[in-house]
Amino acid sequence: MSKVKTPLGAKISAVLVLLLAMGMFVSFFITDYICTPLQEEVRVMIAPGTPTRRIAEDLEEKGIVASSLVFRVIVRLQGIENSLRTGYYSFSPENDIFSVIEKINRGDVLTYRITVPEGLTMEQTAQLISGRSGDFSQEEFLEIAEEIELPYDYLPGDDFEVDYRLQGYLFPATYEFPVGSQPQVIIRKMMERFDRELNAQLFDRAEELGYEIHEMVTIASLIEREAKIDEERAKISSVIHNRLDINMHLQIDATVQYALPEWKSRLLFVDLEYDSPYNTYLNPGLPPGPISNPGRASLRAAFYPEETEYLFYIANPDGSHNFSRTFEEHRLFRTR
Repeated sequence: MSKVKTPLGAKISAVLVLLLAMGMFVSFFITDYICTPLQEEVRVMIAPGTPTRRIAEDLEEKGIVASSLVFRVIVRLQGIENSLRTGYYSFSPENDIFSVIEKINRGDVLTYRITVPEGLTMEQTAQLISGRSGDFSQEEFLEIAEEIELPYDYLPGDDFEVDYRLQGYLFPATYEFPVGSQPQVIIRKMMERFDRELNAQLFDRAEELGYEIHEMVTIASLIEREAKIDEERAKISSVIHNRLDINMHLQIDATVQYALPEWKSRLLFVDLEYDSPYNTYLNPGLPPGPISNPGRASLRAAFYPEETEYLFYIANPDGSHNFSRTFEEHRLFRTR
């Protein structure tokens, strides 16, 4: 029995039909399962401990992926089921299922930048960070700052009756934090930055000067609040060190401004009598702890004061200071 040959045209037609069917299937698959159905940007939070199934379902519910099943299959085939990272994510219509998976696997979370300036108190720092974050209150930040365990031996212990344990140590700088970061994460990052500023040379220098690190940070905080011109920081530091060396009251206005219930730009004589361990007009030596968070320039000035015989300084209207060795010289500047 002879075989019936299929005309060439019929073969070509069959192939074209098959290719068309395959093209329609691929198009259907891409449209329905690969491309995102999003019409606008959507944000989603992946909490710690969330299983892959729940992540996939959440993404499908929010319209970020068309199929949670396809998401899970791709994740399993890539072998990254246990490496999807937590955090806040933003997805747009341009993200297909593969870029969604890649973003979560890479941990490309939403972040925000915040600049913490020099000279803020602990309360001001907490207010700034909590306001920028929006995920916790100023009070929550302060509470956690008091309770958090940190591996730094130079932080003040119970023998220092400070207002806030970490005041002076949350290093002022520009930071980038993942959206949703809690105070513990933020505090640790700021403390790590401060710790990097304290190299071995500074520890040796503190020992050479006869002070603990906490005392040096306290001196730096005084300089930060008193100095308005960078070039004068080391001179102001010399006045503080010179007075401490002869047990002379520091009489620094910034300590009174810190101690008062409300900040005053201009102090009265009655303010200098305000009862507080931070008032260096009433109490000899350094206050119990820093009155602000000092920056790098003030820290360096504290450890390396200029060698002078100055014991006094007085501010000029432009923020600069006149320095003097004796009270008689100082009084002349005050009467000008």
